[in-house]
Amino acid sequence: MKICIFFTDFMKNVDFLNFYLYIKCNDVCWSLKMPKINLLRIKFENVLSFKDEQEIFFTAESKYTNTPTSYIRRDSAIGNDLITPVTAFYGANASGKSNVVKVFTDIVLPLLGKTNSKPSFEFYKPFLLDDESASKPSSIEIDFCLNDIRCILFFRFDKTGILTENLTEYQNKNKRVIYDRIGSNIYKPDKEIISKFDVKYVEDSLSKRSDLLVLDILDTRGIPHIHDIFEALKDICKVTFINIIETMFNMDSLAEKIYQDKSLHKKVVELIKYADLGITDIKVEEENDSSSLPFASSPTGKHYKINFEHIGIKNKKYELPVASESWGTGQFAKYLVMFIPILFDGGIYIIDELEEKLHPMMLAKIVEMFNNPNINIGGAQLIFTTHNTSILKSDILKRDEIWFVEKNEEGCSEVYPLTEFKAIREGFNYEKGYLEGRFGAIPYLGDINELANILEIKE
Repeated sequence: MKICIFFTDFMKNVDFLNFYLYIKCNDVCWSLKMPKINLLRIKFENVLSFKDEQEIFFTAESKYTNTPTSYIRRDSAIGNDLITPVTAFYGANASGKSNVVKVFTDIVLPLLGKTNSKPSFEFYKPFLLDDESASKPSSIEIDFCLNDIRCILFFRFDKTGILTENLTEYQNKNKRVIYDRIGSNIYKPDKEIISKFDVKYVEDSLSKRSDLLVLDILDTRGIPHIHDIFEALKDICKVTFINIIETMFNMDSLAEKIYQDKSLHKKVVELIKYADLGITDIKVEEENDSSSLPFASSPTGKHYKINFEHIGIKNKKYELPVASESWGTGQFAKYLVMFIPILFDGGIYIIDELEEKLHPMMLAKIVEMFNNPNINIGGAQLIFTTHNTSILKSDILKRDEIWFVEKNEEGCSEVYPLTEFKAIREGFNYEKGYLEGRFGAIPYLGDINELANILEIKE
């Protein structure tokens, strides 16, 4: 039995508010003990398949906020803006959808923690279908909210390294420049945060290595405020980008946590029992011989044997190895472990092709979970690319939660929101409009008869 059957049947019969109350009352949620982080905006130019400047907003457009309670409020940090809990990117294959995600994972992330690695300029990935752009500087600006502070990091770079960099904060709408950088020189350092010794250390480091961010160097100085910003940015780029098939659920890593934490063990078991998957318990044993185990070792190098307990005929208990369980059981457990903590405590998931191996109803319910304020009490964000058009409905995705990625005739990717199309009436069928080509960002496959003529074999 596949996950779609398990999850779909489960979700059809679950009132989400009751599900939330069940989890809380049974002490099934666990805190991540992490700062509250929200992504507000990203702007980039001359990176990957994007030649021209692109700007993506993760905040609501006021004229389309018909259900404002479903948005995330961060009044102290960004004024009266509301944050969209879900952002979906649509586009044809090779349109550049995945490159939106790669801005975080292939460019920003490699620049975080570089002080502990050898010099490298692999983060420079300009648009290559243009002679000028191939050697032109690139730029990225990330705008995010950390607790009650709005942080904006901007940097400009080319094949020689980081050219300029700026870190600015807004707290209660008051602007505060933390530092400005041009080349290896630091300007306007905030003296309450960065001492003159820190400035000298940074400038000395930059004179030797141009591939380093000031933010990264300052983090090594043990400055608490800088460390919080650094870790928040790292979380956005690293923790949240997960390939849903390959790495999102490491069973052995979970097994280690369950083995060491009896409270977590109980919580996971209760959640799985609630889903009515026929599992009554999870048995985890440390294993010295890993040759027979189907999973890789945990992050600490230890190996674990995992069995799921079932009740069989005459109420007899049977322990079955994880390999004998349906793919759906493991998939459901994965989603529980993934989403439940951030829905309660806050966090961000950026996922490329969320719909892979998922039943459309399951995908819809995942989106609904993040858009439901009674479930998403932590103000979590789900950002994903997808080809699945079944969720392009006004009762699932709001207008300002939908973005499109399309390549123009010159091979340049462009990103634009559904809100650009002003003539859309209330209750409009987004899916129908998209498939009809009204919003662009769909593949053009040509006439099937032309293909038949091309493939025709003549003697």
